[in-house]
Amino acid sequence: MIRYYIIATAIVVIFGSIVFAHRLAPPNLRISAQPSGTPTVETHVAEAPSTAPPFSGQGPWVLSALPDCFDEQSRLSGPFTALEAKLPPAGDRIAPGTTLHVAVCTLLVRPRDIWVDRGSDRLRVSPDAALYRVDGRLVLTVRTGAQLEIRHY
Repeated sequence: MIRYYIIATAIVVIFGSIVFAHRLAPPNLRISAQPSGTPTVETHVAEAPSTAPPFSGQGPWVLSALPDCFDEQSRLSGPFTALEAKLPPAGDRIAPGTTLHVAVCTLLVRPRDIWVDRGSDRLRVSPDAALYRVDGRLVLTVRTGAQLEIRHY
């Protein structure tokens, strides 16, 4: 009796393998047609203006969140005492009250923080932030308690 079970199992396995292999083979289809009629003109409808609410946020990451305006090159963070030597010279600091236009963004440098406007979006780099211009690039420093973060753009 066991012999019949083994033969039946072998038949099912062979038949199943053939069907399964046939299903995996790419179909041999050739489709061709001659175009007829007159071509139609495509019309494109402009997308509706965005109705998303304005974006707002605050943090040392703000400039990095705007890649169409700022390209972050490097970032250092750690204890203030360890990174103090890497701070740009005070003479390179952008004076408070300065307004900078970078691509579609507008920066307002204030004494302790920085505001960024992009269209209806309004973002703030939290206090104690300072912006420097070093070798034609922007350097943002943000001190939070004993921690310092330096970002180069």
